[in-house]
Amino acid sequence: MLSVSGCAYKLSSRTIFLPGKVKSLQIPLFRNDSGEVGAETYFTNSMKTEALRSQFVAVKNEEGQAEGVLQGRVTSVDVIADESIIEAKNTAYMPTETVLATQYRVTVAIELILRRANTSTVLWRGNFVQTKSYSAPQITLPVVNTANSLYNESAKRQTLSDLSKEMMQAAFDRMVEDF
Repeated sequence: MLSVSGCAYKLSSRTIFLPGKVKSLQIPLFRNDSGEVGAETYFTNSMKTEALRSQFVAVKNEEGQAEGVLQGRVTSVDVIADESIIEAKNTAYMPTETVLATQYRVTVAIELILRRANTSTVLWRGNFVQTKSYSAPQITLPVVNTANSLYNESAKRQTLSDLSKEMMQAAFDRMVEDF
């Protein structure tokens, strides 16, 4: 009986590696090909957090110290008003037929490439696209006749931060599974 349970224990405690049996990784700042300034920092930091959280891969600062290099590219960040809209019925406070969006959708596309350090050998490649919505600033008081653009920018940045965490967790998991 003990030998059977011992085998099951051994099967469940497998050693985890990145593709190519990479155990140390350098993650340079992602490239940003989108029009969204600073988006690359959210995704780079989120990927570094996932690698550090894994506890089976060491994150190095220099390519010469690492076995692999994980390069990322933010290919696009699209922010569009969702189809849910409010039309002004009371024209005392807004122009006739004013249309306001009630939420925005942020869609981000990322490309990741894991290559052997100091070579061009690609060990793994993945593309990820994800969408998340946030509420638009709303006009709530009759004396306020404009939406708060600072709130809108802040909400968009928070959504990008949330997306980066979700996407990089999924990307790291897929890379570990070599899928």
